[in-house]
Amino acid sequence: MRRCGWPAAAVVVLALAAPVVRADDAGPDVFDSGSFDQSVQQSRQQEQKAKLETQFGGNLLYDTSVTTVPALDGYGAAGSFSGKAFVKVTVPDTGALYLAYNFSKNLYQGAAGSVPGTSLGPGGPALSQPAGDLYGASYALAEFYASLDIAHAVFFRIGNQLLAWGPSVIWTPVDFVNLEHVNPLSPLDLRVGKPGIRATVPVGTSTLFLFADLSRTVASPAGGGSSVVNDPAKTAALAGRWDVPVAGAEVAVSGLASAVGQSRAGLDASGRLLGFDVYGELAAALPTATDALTWSTSAGLQRDLGDLKYWHLAGEVYYNGSGTADISSYAGLAASEAFDPFYVGKWYAYVSAGRSHLFVDGVSTTLAAFTDLSDGSFLARVSTSLAVPGVPPLSVALSWAGGGAGKAFTYVTGNNSLTADLQVVVEF
Repeated sequence: MRRCGWPAAAVVVLALAAPVVRADDAGPDVFDSGSFDQSVQQSRQQEQKAKLETQFGGNLLYDTSVTTVPALDGYGAAGSFSGKAFVKVTVPDTGALYLAYNFSKNLYQGAAGSVPGTSLGPGGPALSQPAGDLYGASYALAEFYASLDIAHAVFFRIGNQLLAWGPSVIWTPVDFVNLEHVNPLSPLDLRVGKPGIRATVPVGTSTLFLFADLSRTVASPAGGGSSVVNDPAKTAALAGRWDVPVAGAEVAVSGLASAVGQSRAGLDASGRLLGFDVYGELAAALPTATDALTWSTSAGLQRDLGDLKYWHLAGEVYYNGSGTADISSYAGLAASEAFDPFYVGKWYAYVSAGRSHLFVDGVSTTLAAFTDLSDGSFLARVSTSLAVPGVPPLSVALSWAGGGAGKAFTYVTGNNSLTADLQVVVEF
């Protein structure tokens, strides 16, 4: 009986399993390698969709400078840390949340003798940092927005944000959306973004950008006190930009419709001509009952030269219809913190020449000059950058501001002032 029991039991098990096997034959074989691989891949795709991607990063700038005048009977000096830190959380194929803060910290300040101005200016900390607490730091929300991807057809960005608006390098007339102009002398973009809603819509080979500017929906009284909540229908502005490729170039039309202040219109283009990268912008502030029509324009070119493209040439001109050649008005602008040496005048020009791989890889130098053609002032600057393994990326610069006292580029520093500047930029 013991010898016959095992075969009999096996027959019984096979007989009971036969209906199950036949039922499985009607569907996919779970033990088939192809089915198994497909199940694993589907599972991984589900996990990837649900997985959050988190990025942390930022940059840090150490800046120290000394400014003096030809008589060497005085100087102003300062050093500071500044930079930006960000965090970005992304849900693949859905959207992202982005938060960035600017920060700055005064490290030291010094002055002696006949001191140049210390609260404004085109140079480093000695000219741009007001006297402040050396034991504290300042912080500002740079950007805080949520991005949404709608069926890969429309992309929304909601919150405080900076926008890329125009191809120019130094002067950007069509950028009438951002709160501040780009500082051409700063290695970091530490501007503050505007609150609003942006939609990006690909249209064939072109791209349409729409931006609802909500920055005036809440206002703070000039003399202090509680904030005032306004009617968005009366204070919000709508900006639009349409980038279209035309015959190898990029052409864009833009506009800003606002019930508060002047509405604006712009046109810009960029492309290649005779081996140069060329670009231009034209913008107009439309007339209202209280404001006249004003317009501004810029045009520039740049090119890399040589077999190895080590040499670089660039130039740009700018006309500012709302600027002035009356230097007596600068004091009032400075008092209201509206003095910007790069935008106070009517006519400007910029030229630069640079060489990368200077003697060794990682060393480059640039000679640049800015001039306010309206009042004759200028800022000449030579800088050398070092980016080699084992050494933090740094640059040293020497600037000369001249053309007469009390003008755009000399109003703060004095005529024929010299500024030596050391900057170290670290990305993390």
